[in-house]
Amino acid sequence: MESATTIQISQKSKKKLASLKNHPNESFDDMINRLLVAFVENDTDLLTEKDIKDIEKSMQDIKSGKFMTNEQLKKKYNL
Repeated sequence: MESATTIQISQKSKKKLASLKNHPNESFDDMINRLLVAFVENDTDLLTEKDIKDIEKSMQDIKSGKFMTNEQLKKKYNL
Protein backbone atom coordinates (compact mmCIF):
# COMPACT_ATOMS: atom_id res chain seq x y z
CA MET A 1 0.00 0.00 0.00
CA GLU A 2 1.20 3.49 -0.78
CA SER A 3 2.00 5.80 2.08
CA ALA A 4 -0.91 7.97 3.16
CA THR A 5 -1.25 11.58 4.19
CA THR A 6 -3.97 13.62 5.80
CA ILE A 7 -5.64 16.74 4.46
CA GLN A 8 -7.85 19.27 6.17
CA ILE A 9 -11.17 20.17 4.62
CA SER A 10 -14.27 21.76 6.04
CA GLN A 11 -17.21 19.65 7.16
CA LYS A 12 -19.21 21.22 4.32
CA SER A 13 -16.63 20.05 1.76
CA LYS A 14 -16.53 16.60 3.34
CA LYS A 15 -20.30 16.28 3.00
CA LYS A 16 -20.14 17.36 -0.65
CA LEU A 17 -17.38 14.86 -1.37
CA ALA A 18 -19.24 12.09 0.46
CA SER A 19 -22.26 12.72 -1.75
CA LEU A 20 -20.08 11.89 -4.78
CA LYS A 21 -19.24 8.38 -3.61
CA ASN A 22 -20.53 5.54 -5.79
CA HIS A 23 -21.52 3.62 -2.66
CA PRO A 24 -21.28 4.35 1.08
CA ASN A 25 -18.27 2.05 1.56
CA GLU A 26 -16.20 3.62 -1.23
CA SER A 27 -13.13 5.19 0.36
CA PHE A 28 -12.46 8.87 -0.07
CA ASP A 29 -9.15 7.95 -1.73
CA ASP A 30 -10.91 5.75 -4.31
CA MET A 31 -13.58 8.38 -4.91
CA ILE A 32 -11.06 11.21 -5.32
CA ASN A 33 -8.95 9.14 -7.72
CA ARG A 34 -12.06 8.26 -9.73
CA LEU A 35 -12.92 11.96 -9.96
CA LEU A 36 -9.37 12.85 -10.96
CA VAL A 37 -9.47 10.35 -13.80
CA ALA A 38 -12.88 11.56 -14.94
CA PHE A 39 -12.25 15.29 -14.71
CA VAL A 40 -8.53 15.86 -15.00
CA GLU A 41 -6.52 13.04 -16.53
CA ASN A 42 -8.97 12.48 -19.39
CA ASP A 43 -9.87 16.14 -19.86
CA THR A 44 -8.51 17.21 -23.22
CA ASP A 45 -9.88 20.72 -22.65
CA LEU A 46 -7.26 21.56 -20.03
CA LEU A 47 -4.74 24.18 -21.07
CA THR A 48 -1.22 23.00 -21.81
CA GLU A 49 1.89 25.05 -21.06
CA LYS A 50 2.05 25.90 -24.80
CA ASP A 51 -1.58 27.07 -24.72
CA ILE A 52 -0.83 29.36 -21.78
CA LYS A 53 2.26 30.81 -23.49
CA ASP A 54 0.27 31.37 -26.70
CA ILE A 55 -2.48 33.16 -24.76
CA GLU A 56 0.07 35.34 -22.97
CA LYS A 57 1.70 36.24 -26.31
CA SER A 58 -1.70 37.07 -27.80
CA MET A 59 -2.50 39.31 -24.85
CA GLN A 60 0.81 41.12 -25.34
CA ASP A 61 0.03 41.54 -29.06
CA ILE A 62 -3.36 43.03 -28.25
CA LYS A 63 -1.87 45.45 -25.71
CA SER A 64 0.70 46.59 -28.28
CA GLY A 65 -1.92 47.02 -31.02
CA LYS A 66 -0.85 44.02 -33.12
CA PHE A 67 -4.30 42.80 -34.12
CA MET A 68 -7.02 43.24 -36.72
CA THR A 69 -10.70 43.77 -36.05
CA ASN A 70 -13.34 41.53 -37.61
CA GLU A 71 -14.28 44.36 -39.94
CA GLN A 72 -10.66 44.74 -41.09
CA LEU A 73 -10.39 41.00 -41.72
CA LYS A 74 -13.66 40.94 -43.68
CA LYS A 75 -12.47 43.81 -45.83
CA LYS A 76 -9.04 42.23 -46.38
CA TYR A 77 -10.55 38.90 -47.48
CA ASN A 78 -13.61 40.35 -49.26
CA LEU A 79 -16.09 38.68 -46.94
